[in-house]
Amino acid sequence: MKKTFIWILIVQLAIFLTILIRPENLSLLSYINTSFVYGGVLVFIGAWIFVVQTGAFDIFTVSMRKFFQKKTTLEDDEMRLPSEIIPFSAVPLLLIGVVTILLMGISLVIYES
Repeated sequence: MKKTFIWILIVQLAIFLTILIRPENLSLLSYINTSFVYGGVLVFIGAWIFVVQTGAFDIFTVSMRKFFQKKTTLEDDEMRLPSEIIPFSAVPLLLIGVVTILLMGISLVIYES
């Protein structure tokens, strides 16, 4: 949990550095826009990793290997499945992305009121 909190702080620092680098002023609206992009990218990558790890593409991969088996010399045991390639969990990325989106939502409520 401590590592996740540190990564949340690093993402928030990256958001503020991105705002400072861009030509627009430091404002709540620029924070909302930038944190939406960062949070969306983190949630998208985390969801993609989660889907690959669950084995959703394993059936497709096995069927394509069988279809093209006459052209390849590799055995099925030599090639790993997509679900076995990614060694880390998607939960931290999803958690950091969701927290970033939640902070963006809180900022949006403050901005609109």
